[in-house]
Amino acid sequence: MFVVGAVSSAEIITLEVDRDQRMIKVRSEILFDAPRVQVFAVLSDYERFADLSSRFTASRFLEPAADGTPRVYTRVEGCVLFFCRSVERYTRLQAIAPVEIEAMAEPESSDVEYGYEHWLLETEGGSTRVIYTHEFDPDFWVPPLLGIWVIRTALEDDAQKAANRLELMAQRWHSEDREQGDYSD
Repeated sequence: MFVVGAVSSAEIITLEVDRDQRMIKVRSEILFDAPRVQVFAVLSDYERFADLSSRFTASRFLEPAADGTPRVYTRVEGCVLFFCRSVERYTRLQAIAPVEIEAMAEPESSDVEYGYEHWLLETEGGSTRVIYTHEFDPDFWVPPLLGIWVIRTALEDDAQKAANRLELMAQRWHSEDREQGDYSD
């Protein structure tokens, strides 16, 4: 387990990476200086999701599933030391605005055997606490001890920058894009 504290605007309260057999588990709590509806708007906008982190090289909405469920494509790339990987995921989304987002990977077309992400957004005064969990079983080999270190290092390197970007995008959403969304808090 690994815990990080932050000094800048978006406050990373925890960032944990664990492994149970092949399953890799990430959990974080981040406090954003922006209202929940605005943070939700940014997190659920997959046309601009790749803008949150330099590790995301692509993100976009796809044709919905036959049952109408929204679908999303993302590609994440990164290297730490000699370990480099590009991971593509096709996921189905479920959301309850502005409280919760769930993304379930479609293993048949993704680089994971199993993948589940969950964002829970809680209002704290004028701020938003996001509790994020991500469990995945990659369909590629991840070295037992080194792999967790590589994932943790990549997350540490990018987490604060991504959190600050998300917070800034949420604050700007309020002033620039409010008319386009119809979310209520």
